[in-house]
Amino acid sequence: MNKFGLVLGGGAGRGVAHLGVIKCLEEENLKPNLIFGTSIGSLIGALYALDYDFSQLVEKSREVVNSEEFKQLGFEFFKDHENAFPLKKLSCYLRERLTFAKMAVNPYITERESLKKVIDKFFPDINIEDLKIKFGCTTLDLVSGKEVYLNKGSLKNAIIKSISIAGIFPACEEGNKIMVDAGPTAKVPVDGCKYLGAKKNIAVDVGSKLGKFEKLGSGISTNLRADEIAKFRFNREQAERADVLIEPKVESIHWADFTKFDLGIKLGYQATKEKLPEIRKLLRPSIFPIFKKPFSR
Repeated sequence: MNKFGLVLGGGAGRGVAHLGVIKCLEEENLKPNLIFGTSIGSLIGALYALDYDFSQLVEKSREVVNSEEFKQLGFEFFKDHENAFPLKKLSCYLRERLTFAKMAVNPYITERESLKKVIDKFFPDINIEDLKIKFGCTTLDLVSGKEVYLNKGSLKNAIIKSISIAGIFPACEEGNKIMVDAGPTAKVPVDGCKYLGAKKNIAVDVGSKLGKFEKLGSGISTNLRADEIAKFRFNREQAERADVLIEPKVESIHWADFTKFDLGIKLGYQATKEKLPEIRKLLRPSIFPIFKKPFSR
């Protein structure tokens, strides 16, 4: 089989579906020679690049998500509590409103030290160049408005820059750049994978789809809908530049819920299984490689 790049997209808690994708590819003896990610995709991709197999990835991920350090990040405040008991639902509603109020007057709501503690549980102090598989990730520079591709230097620092969700975690300042999670512009960073040299790429989109249209009640709601469409279409164009695009049906997983491991793995695995004919066709070696070059006399 030919070499390929694996692109793992952002999507927060829905990113557990990446584990199911990896499981299916492993069963087919398909391993990328390049991994490129955004946000949760960069985190899982970097773990895979450390030479973890599927079982080790799941074990490590569960360990971290269940840790006190992870709970301190505050994602619980954003979780969907529609099916909770009335008193718990009220409590969660009040905490969520308090969190949003804090975001309105502060540049972030969770200290970088809390995020760093979680990353320390995941990764050793090594450089990206020391990984078993070539790896890169992307972050968004708020000054230039461009993505920044990270494929050298401290692995931990790169992951922190890639997963620093704007408004939740502090932006990362370095030189004349101010960097945050690139999900708004490169949720599925196919271009970054190509930039690092992938001739063939398989991408995974675990982001939310365009929301259902609701009746417009104000000028603000009209503008928000237009912005939602623009963001969706911009990201979709890059995702569709992948040679094969895998789209797990993860809509039932709330973006802030990192506990749905079994469901996420199942959905990622199923979506990859459905794409195996396309993947095999993409990676099939050419029978007549000589025809790729002009004839010489």
